[in-house]
Amino acid sequence: MKKILSVLLILASVFALMVPAFADESTGFGKDMWVNCADGYRLNVRPQPDTGSGLVTRLDCGTKVEVLSDVGNGWVYITTGRVQGYVMYKFLQENKPGKYEITERDDHFVAVQPYMVTAKALNANTDRSVGLRVRPNKTAGAIRRLAAGDQLQVIARGQVWSRVVDPVTGKTGYAANDYLQVF
Repeated sequence: MKKILSVLLILASVFALMVPAFADESTGFGKDMWVNCADGYRLNVRPQPDTGSGLVTRLDCGTKVEVLSDVGNGWVYITTGRVQGYVMYKFLQENKPGKYEITERDDHFVAVQPYMVTAKALNANTDRSVGLRVRPNKTAGAIRRLAAGDQLQVIARGQVWSRVVDPVTGKTGYAANDYLQVF
């Protein structure tokens, strides 16, 4: 009887250790994800899985989080290592968003005395440059594709993007700072 009980206890322990490993693979929880909010807003972390439950904090786009559990209705429980709370799962993605994929918020742009810049080439083997975008995000719609040497007028500057006026189309849009040079 003791042997059977011992064997059952060992099997139960082994099974208990295996279940979380299988659960992580099938559900995707217990893994790292990154915040990628729509239109560059910060992600609200709440004390309860409810939009009316107040705020614990707000996380910037690109912040790494660990998803601990799915609580249903599109909500997950996360931790950043310093903060824990509930967020909407739709604002998380599996891959870290690239530098130009995170949309800068309007309040991140600082108005400047307008000045002229030229577009740089994407690389040494081409005269193509970046797209002039309708929003500061590389996946946003393009106003037009810039060629190396195209001139733009900078009217506001952000950390990654500049708000510019295109003299060719007369439209205001956004171009990545890394591909602009003052002339």
